[in-house]
Amino acid sequence: MSTIQTVTETLIRLAKQAIHPDTVLVFPDDLFEVQRTPSVILQGPKLAEDRFRRSQSRLFEKNVAELSFEECRFPRLYHLDFDLVVTVDREAELLGFHESVSRFLQLHPEIAIADQGNLNLTELVPLGGLARVNLSNLRQSSGRIRIESCPVYDGDLRDGRLIRDRTFQFHGDVTEQRTIQP
Repeated sequence: MSTIQTVTETLIRLAKQAIHPDTVLVFPDDLFEVQRTPSVILQGPKLAEDRFRRSQSRLFEKNVAELSFEECRFPRLYHLDFDLVVTVDREAELLGFHESVSRFLQLHPEIAIADQGNLNLTELVPLGGLARVNLSNLRQSSGRIRIESCPVYDGDLRDGRLIRDRTFQFHGDVTEQRTIQP
């Protein structure tokens, strides 16, 4: 499965638990009509490569217990940006969502991804700080969050043995030293 897909699905599950159970994912260019309120929309991801951390080196991981290794190119790291849009009927509900989103970001500074470790979750624009066109009579507020440095591997994995065989040849003399005990 794709790393970006795994990370996005993990974020959606977390947002459904912590912010609102009807949180939906909408792709960046899609127009989405809110079916019912309150509504939480994660619009994205928009990918931006972390160019400062790009590396041409290779990753080499040894498994000493199995006497094997795995080698691949260093992954490309991408930031995944999501617009977080909250739509409600009344201002009081909107204030409650401001608190829910703030609490969500405080409790989850990192997102645990099963096989990738932890990725940082940061708030780029706080809820209410992003100007959006609102063509309805509903109350909307939006912000932007980012999952930092999501690794994307090229799939070219080389594995092998650390030691080809366990036989060896010994040339030379064996000298033993004996100690005499009194």
